[in-house]
Amino acid sequence: MRKLNLFLLFVLCSNLIFGQTIKKITSQEAPEILKNLNKKTSVIIDGRDSAKFYSGHIQGAIYIDAFETGAQNKLEKLLDKKTIFIYCTMNKRSETLIEMLQQLNYSGTIINMTDGITGWKEKGFEVDTNSTTLAIDDNKIDTIFKPTGKPIIQVFGNFDYNATQDAQKQYGFWFGRAHFGYEYQISKQFSGKIIIDAGRPTTVGQIEVADTTGLTFNTSNTSKEGSYYTMTLKFASLEWKPNEHIKIQAGGVLQNHYITQEKFWGYRYVAPTFQDRYYGIPSSDLGVISYFKINEKIGFDLALTNGEGFRFDQDAYGDVKIATGVDYFPVKDLQTRIYYDYTQSNNPLKPSEQQLYSFFAGYKFKQKFRIGGEFNYRENNLNITNHDLFGYSVFGAYEILKRIELFARFDKLQANTINNDIHNWYYQNTGKAYISGIHYNATNGVNISLNYQGWQPDDASINFQHHVVLSFEYKL
Repeated sequence: MRKLNLFLLFVLCSNLIFGQTIKKITSQEAPEILKNLNKKTSVIIDGRDSAKFYSGHIQGAIYIDAFETGAQNKLEKLLDKKTIFIYCTMNKRSETLIEMLQQLNYSGTIINMTDGITGWKEKGFEVDTNSTTLAIDDNKIDTIFKPTGKPIIQVFGNFDYNATQDAQKQYGFWFGRAHFGYEYQISKQFSGKIIIDAGRPTTVGQIEVADTTGLTFNTSNTSKEGSYYTMTLKFASLEWKPNEHIKIQAGGVLQNHYITQEKFWGYRYVAPTFQDRYYGIPSSDLGVISYFKINEKIGFDLALTNGEGFRFDQDAYGDVKIATGVDYFPVKDLQTRIYYDYTQSNNPLKPSEQQLYSFFAGYKFKQKFRIGGEFNYRENNLNITNHDLFGYSVFGAYEILKRIELFARFDKLQANTINNDIHNWYYQNTGKAYISGIHYNATNGVNISLNYQGWQPDDASINFQHHVVLSFEYKL
């Protein structure tokens, strides 16, 4: 008992002096510590999914699935607690929740039971299977499902100084993204989402040209028309998630071609990732995507979509895109992904099969440092024979102070040559990109960056482009 009192005194003093305190314990120590927790100022969090939670948990615990979207928002509601006791199966989910609490600048005490519910059960301690009410504070939280929803708001903006030699337009401001939507958890297994986006929603599409003799020629035009900031429907999907291993979305869905890289890069408000920037692949498409999680190390996804993005319904030829990806986490903090997609068309203007091969690897050291890289090869770009686009991107970030990061990135875009030409077929658009800057998280949901973005064209007749950009993002 004396040791316990000394431990609690240490935790209190450390918290007062240093802010957040993280104390690692084993399940052997846990019962005595739990017994002495103040229920009004503390909370016990089980980081597992609902199925595992209801099969047996520590009495008085609530569950926050560490790997579920919205986990950080749930933690944010508990920041007023002086002590947060965390456990999971072993320790992986607990560490994920702890990292989220650090991002939220939680200033209380975190007690991490490192051997989890596994160690708790091995020592013969009791588990609770009650699925109706769970104690937290002096109140009762009803765990019977209640439908909930929340708004989605995300806006990117940029102030740009163009320092390129002989540049006509030196200053500019634009919105890179303006999302507004709503997501609603209909039941434990079903949820829906709808998001509109600012953009130029009208595409010219197919054009028929006739000469003076009446001979016609069909071509296509991919340019966008209309107001730059007209709102257009981007996402509208229904999700079914029967358990933590299966998730299926249908409708206007988020594709999973470069989302892993975008999340790891972390600065989409500054610059899009390789596929988005150079291939112009829409993030949304109409169709179905399924996610399958085999275990903590490996998962895969399959998608069947129309392949033309969210601005179009199915085309007259009934073409589709088939895509698949595999995520693999070989060791802690290292993630990898392999992705492939395929489109074939009966449209005479799209004579060849288009295929995309992509590989990504990223390493993250706690929240201080991360480095990643991706390689992409798109064969028969836009279904045009022997028009390949390929290249790589390497990027990293380092946290110099809490809420402040330095970042850098290098891209190289290349294309193949045709018929022994001196230059590649995309010569005026291939080259190297240089991006670096400082990122500041002003508060939750508000990010600001002062950055440099350079583009060095392979075509020496085009000037090296230099831009100094002040980028910002706010989101709910």
